[in-house]
Amino acid sequence: MTDPEVDPDRPPTRRMERAAIFTVCVVIAIIICVFVGLNLWHGQELKQDQATGDNRATEHTGTKLD
Repeated sequence: MTDPEVDPDRPPTRRMERAAIFTVCVVIAIIICVFVGLNLWHGQELKQDQATGDNRATEHTGTKLD
């Protein structure tokens, strides 16, 4: 029976922790990039709609009670 600390096929615990942290950071970075990208795209679409007079920004505000 081999000792787990000297088994070359089993990565050290510290190495696994770093890999897990790296993976989580990459996933978070991807989520942030997608979120920022969608917000930038939406802003450009809204700006184009307002420039052409097709302003739909007030459609979701509901009816005004004056």
